[in-house]
Amino acid sequence: MKKWLYLFLVLVATLNGQIKIKPVDSYGLKKVGRNTYVLKLNSSRQTLVRLTGMVKDKGYQRVVWKTDKKYWWSNGFAQDEFKVVNPYTYSKQNGEVNTMFGPLPEMKGKTVAITASYKGGSDKIYIKLR
Repeated sequence: MKKWLYLFLVLVATLNGQIKIKPVDSYGLKKVGRNTYVLKLNSSRQTLVRLTGMVKDKGYQRVVWKTDKKYWWSNGFAQDEFKVVNPYTYSKQNGEVNTMFGPLPEMKGKTVAITASYKGGSDKIYIKLR
């Protein structure tokens, strides 16, 4: 009985501390699955998309944003890691959190997995670049 009570409490704690992220609707992404979206890239410059979400814990929460892979940029002379998503943001008092996602035209055909996490939980979305 104690084991079931413990599992129930862990489940409730997990559900109460989640973060839910999604792209802002006005950026032209098409939802094709539960957490999967398709984005048509600009052919000549970086495409910018705002990602938004809500954390369950109120107050200012630090949110860490990561991608599943590293991406590189080069101008022919120098090469550097290109962060396609801003790595850190803070939520507003009401729990809303925002960051920017900015893939380059050279990334066409790739699928980027983006994870947002904070002390209370995490969420992941996938964006297919066309």
